[in-house]
Amino acid sequence: MSRLDKILSTDTGRQQRRRVGRGLGSGIGKTGGRGSKGEGSRTGGKNRGPMFEGGQFPFWMRLPKRGFSNHEHKVTYQTIDLARALTRVKGKELSIETLAKAGLIKAETRVKIVGGRSEGAVKVDRAVSITVNRVSGPVKAAIEAAGGTVIETDLKDAQA
Repeated sequence: MSRLDKILSTDTGRQQRRRVGRGLGSGIGKTGGRGSKGEGSRTGGKNRGPMFEGGQFPFWMRLPKRGFSNHEHKVTYQTIDLARALTRVKGKELSIETLAKAGLIKAETRVKIVGGRSEGAVKVDRAVSITVNRVSGPVKAAIEAAGGTVIETDLKDAQA
């Protein structure tokens, strides 16, 4: 039976990496295999991306610009289900601050309260005053039917 501490490594498996630029006698000294002069001998030289076509006018620049991006002006909302919000917040007021205290949202996010897709799906058992960025249609109808009020702050900003 052989022991692990007696195993010898073969030379092929333990090839050392070459240290370039360490004297003329090393065989790969002075220029370090980069040749002399030119862009390739400099640091950062010949490091061209996959879109480079050898100085020819690139294909992607020959194509026309198309489309439009609204990314920097896009407004995103964190959606909260009304039933979940009403179970976590016990008071008569439902706002971004009360939702943040309940741990449903982060304080600096825009919030949209959503509910069921059909008119009768949203159940509201008490009159609640909601002040958030947006509220879906069925939720707004259910809150107002229960005697509550809905204030959408993003709509006020758009009208002003």
